[in-house]
Amino acid sequence: MKKLIQIGSLLSLLVLFTTIPTFAQGFGTDVNIPFAFTVADRTYEAGNYIVKLDPLGTGNATLSIRDTKTDEVQRVLLNVNGDAATGQINLVFEKIDGQRFLTKVTTPNQSYAIVKSKSEKNASRAREKAEMGGGANLF
Repeated sequence: MKKLIQIGSLLSLLVLFTTIPTFAQGFGTDVNIPFAFTVADRTYEAGNYIVKLDPLGTGNATLSIRDTKTDEVQRVLLNVNGDAATGQINLVFEKIDGQRFLTKVTTPNQSYAIVKSKSEKNASRAREKAEMGGGANLF
């Protein structure tokens, strides 16, 4: 009986450790981005990249961007945001003063936001000032 329990426990652990990596891998794909873009103060040229999203148990995720030319990898922490999931995986870019910033990643189940970098915040402030007439005093 003791031997049977040990074998059962060993098989349970084996099944557990082979299924966890499958669920934890997340989404990954090759993408061709036809324009230059910025992610967290790092600018990329137009080209092919391998993008991988790994959900974390806390409701957040990490995004890995691998440059296929140099094999360099950048990892960025993503926060869950309140936007609706799109049913597919999408990279969402925002264009500010001619520069594109990766701002969101949507999946079939969740939508994630990238924390704004300093350069993105500065570009947003400059755009807001320009829209308000150069930041003139309104009073």
